[in-house]
Amino acid sequence: MQLVERRLLDQAIDHLVEVAMLGLQGLKLGLDGLGVRRIRRRQVIHAGRTRPGRLATSLPAVYPGARPKGSAQKPPSKSQATVSDFLPHPFWNFSLELYAGEGVAEACLDLQERRGCDVNILLFCCWLGASGRPTMTAERLRAILTASDAWQSDVVKPLREMRRRLKDKVWPGALPETVDAVRRRVADAELAAEHAEQLKLASLHSPPADRERSLEKRLRATVGNLGVYAVCLGVVPDEADRKSVAALMRAAFPAFAPVEIAEAVGLAA
Repeated sequence: MQLVERRLLDQAIDHLVEVAMLGLQGLKLGLDGLGVRRIRRRQVIHAGRTRPGRLATSLPAVYPGARPKGSAQKPPSKSQATVSDFLPHPFWNFSLELYAGEGVAEACLDLQERRGCDVNILLFCCWLGASGRPTMTAERLRAILTASDAWQSDVVKPLREMRRRLKDKVWPGALPETVDAVRRRVADAELAAEHAEQLKLASLHSPPADRERSLEKRLRATVGNLGVYAVCLGVVPDEADRKSVAALMRAAFPAFAPVEIAEAVGLAA
């Protein structure tokens, strides 16, 4: 499954996208197979009426390995078994779609390395706002971070570090194909851990979405959530931070012109 350009792997940007590629490439599923869509303005036909300007935010809960309704049940292959055990959730589908957007992987890596951001929290902030949910308070986000930090530090990070060591270190006497096979198994576990973290985040805070919320308000709520995250980290956003946030917003809200995104995130014209 090709979620991002090959150059990202060549540059060793090996967070969520590389893990997803390792875990899903055998399934040969594109984003259409996942049932996810980029957030965009569209016309929604409802009860005989056409309403322009709505968001495609009701992402179907389709996940890798799920079968269409009415299709025959087939025993999953070994490569599918791990992935198809994942629980479906719109947040996960949204994350895969957004992270595949132009410049998003680089922006997340930049914020992770310079500011210590958890990529899943960045994606969570984006999903909440883009799906029509209100901006979180700093108190609420701090409680969420407290509840999720242990899983990130004790489970996700050690798996990521192990996968990187298997990839980057030379292992004398070990057959390359066996090292690669082990790395793929670790990548499967890392992907499962990332998914589990997202399910935990959604269970901790998922207020009802306002489907009538305007696109402009969704953008403001998303930027607001990321601002609250900066407050929780004790970070005063600089121009580099705002540029990375702008890359996220351009991918999440392609209906807006770049100048509108720049204004929303506080970048100078």
